[in-house]
Amino acid sequence: MVFLRYPLGSILAAVLAAFAVAGCSLTAPEPEFPELTYRHLAPLELAVGRIEITTRYIPPMKAPNVDHRSPVTPHAALRRWAGDRLRAAGGRYIAQLVILDASIHEVPLKVRGGVAGFFTTDQSARYDGRTAVRLEIRDPGGRQIAFATARATRSLHVAEDSSISDRERVLFALTEDLVSDINLRFEAEARRHLGAYLIGPGR
Repeated sequence: MVFLRYPLGSILAAVLAAFAVAGCSLTAPEPEFPELTYRHLAPLELAVGRIEITTRYIPPMKAPNVDHRSPVTPHAALRRWAGDRLRAAGGRYIAQLVILDASIHEVPLKVRGGVAGFFTTDQSARYDGRTAVRLEIRDPGGRQIAFATARATRSLHVAEDSSISDRERVLFALTEDLVSDINLRFEAEARRHLGAYLIGPGR
């Protein structure tokens, strides 16, 4: 019988390395999110020489705001939506799309404690999202001659045992829903208030 002797330090290092590898293999993969794009929608062509995208919303980057934690922020999604859907068809006027709101607030909810709380999973927070945009048509002198505004609000809940990945999925879904609502409401408002500046099928 042959006995192999190894230094204790080497054995401990090997054991720790094995645990490290096992830990890596058990780590949940990072969630993947699809690209939010609106190129599949027919563009809204405007009789303007150019379209400017500006913002009045500055993300606070702190509680109760959590929009900056979303894999795609509502602000970025709105800019992408405007770039994909609005098209300048030519003319002497200027269109300016202003992002008025692109926020998501986290509202803590009361959860049950004690024995009842141990056997139940409560909703621990609510995410309240708000988006708003305003499209202004201006003449070459900068005077506003027409505008259309669209707003959307949505809320989703998260359970108390939600992981960071779970919360990111909820934030992503909320952002997607908010911009989808804005898209529908803006198109209706544009046809109502900007009909004289719409060209083609979008009119």
